[in-house]
Amino acid sequence: MSVLVACGGSGDKLSPTPSALTLTKPANYVLKWSDDFHMDGALGSAWTYDLGSPVLDGGGVWGNNERQFYTSDSSNVFVSNGLLTIQPARIDPTIAPIRTPSLLATSSRVKTDTDAYYNALNGTPYGYYEIMAKVPCIGGAWPAIWTMGRSGGWPARGEVDIMEWFGKWLVELPYENPNQVQSAVHTTSNNWLSNPPRPLYAKRSVENMCGEFHRFQLHWTANEMVMGVNDVPTLSYKKPNNANEDNWPFDQPAYLILNVAVGGNLGGAVDVNKLPTMKMQVDYVRVWQTP
Repeated sequence: MSVLVACGGSGDKLSPTPSALTLTKPANYVLKWSDDFHMDGALGSAWTYDLGSPVLDGGGVWGNNERQFYTSDSSNVFVSNGLLTIQPARIDPTIAPIRTPSLLATSSRVKTDTDAYYNALNGTPYGYYEIMAKVPCIGGAWPAIWTMGRSGGWPARGEVDIMEWFGKWLVELPYENPNQVQSAVHTTSNNWLSNPPRPLYAKRSVENMCGEFHRFQLHWTANEMVMGVNDVPTLSYKKPNNANEDNWPFDQPAYLILNVAVGGNLGGAVDVNKLPTMKMQVDYVRVWQTP
């Protein structure tokens, strides 16, 4: 099998490379953790939240000049009829103190950074992840499904972007391609802020990406990780032969993150009248591991 690997500026220069993994779930894997969102209301105890609008690393709100304030309010995140919904909304001073004039919206960023989640996965990140979700393809939106290492600062803790969709780059001319999504890996050695920038990422066009549910997947082992959509790989990252904490921080426990950012470097220009259409809906989140 060949999968797509890329690093550097445009993300369009892709080259095939052999992979030991596929996005077919191994038959011997067993389900270790899942949420099918059967209980209406707030998320369960296996989830928690990133809150607020911190300014990070001199890069503005959340490090990317984003224009949302994250909350756990039911106007921004809720479970109903078997679906988790993350819903950006016009900023409400009663739940989001306006300290930054650039903020336009509230939204939510939920994560499995909880003991219940880590214990279910036996303290390792390895396994087969699948998230069934419908992504908003709206200019100004930046929905993402990703993981972060449990300990350390960014990027040393390791970031794995299973799915990102960029309002700025995928619907604004001259880049218009709304059916395209991106997967990426960030480490100390390979990230957007390294000198020179050395991000590792790849993009793939997905048929009917907008308006339909798709299965976003990650197969993670001690030696490689493969990300993709609907059983089709997008990006593979192999453990380097000279592996160290700078280029392979992917053996510690990691947690999942689901969020919809608004505006900023990658969301792009925001029409606040379109905020109601920026919702991301999730049917289920499941993680399998070896017995």
